[in-house]
Amino acid sequence: MATFLSSALLLAALLQAPVPGGPPDSLAAIRDRAARDSTDAELWLLMGRAYLELGAEAHGPGHRAPEDSAWARAVLDTADGALTRAATLAGPLGKSAVGDSARVLRVGTWAARSWAAWEVSGVEDGQQALGPLPTDLRLPAVLEELGENLLRACPTAGVLFTADGADSYAAWYMRFARNLRPDLLVLPLAAWREDAPLRTRLVRDLKLAKRAGTDPSLRELSGRRSVCVSMGFDRPPETRPRIAWQTRTLQWVAGPGTTSARVPPRDFVFTALRIALDDNDPWAEPALAAYSRAARTTPGLCDAMATFKVARDVTGCRR
Repeated sequence: MATFLSSALLLAALLQAPVPGGPPDSLAAIRDRAARDSTDAELWLLMGRAYLELGAEAHGPGHRAPEDSAWARAVLDTADGALTRAATLAGPLGKSAVGDSARVLRVGTWAARSWAAWEVSGVEDGQQALGPLPTDLRLPAVLEELGENLLRACPTAGVLFTADGADSYAAWYMRFARNLRPDLLVLPLAAWREDAPLRTRLVRDLKLAKRAGTDPSLRELSGRRSVCVSMGFDRPPETRPRIAWQTRTLQWVAGPGTTSARVPPRDFVFTALRIALDDNDPWAEPALAAYSRAARTTPGLCDAMATFKVARDVTGCRR
């Protein structure tokens, strides 16, 4: 356990530290180091993260031109290869923080690929064009559980907006790799706000009325579909005009789904969270943060958490 915790501290530095010198120079340096030591799992994790960030930037506010789509695909392919190698070198799922984190970020590369495919062909056709997902695509159990809980909480036929990082990958993985809740659309809120071509395509798929000269708002979307926002965020999005967000377990909800029956707190599970906390798994932290926010707004959730012996670890349940 001590070794795993030490790896977790190193992992935090790897995942949070900026890449020095700018992407081109730093990537060149990483590739040079990899050529000298191709068995360093942490190095391959760092390389994969850097390429994943480049691929994500291609669909950010400074969206690359459509003719650069081949470049973006190649970058994500490179990220996937580096992260696959990192996971292989680090050992089986659950053995090390570096290996598990490589697997989490690898899910991120496939999520980014899917969003790029949606932009071109729409959600259904784009996902089919992407083809079958790799059979070895995995997440730590605590994130699979988080993703399942997030999907369970959103009303039928809703749009689930996630925060960046862990809850985005968790919800996307359980929706598209495990095929849970096929009625839901799962997307990072940042992608809706910042990736104009993707948003334009989704507006067409969702049959929203796009007014000339304006971007469709969350309010307009909530008039047609249930909109769910993960408690991976500190608070629901602020919009003008304001949306009447309803607080539900693990999410804020607006739109038609606010009249549907709420999912009882006892229907959520936290078995993997208990195991992850006992093992000092660093990927328990984002799940714990979301659950703590949920417990503060839905006190009844603490009783369910007590059943799984995690209530004392959740800030909102401490008395």
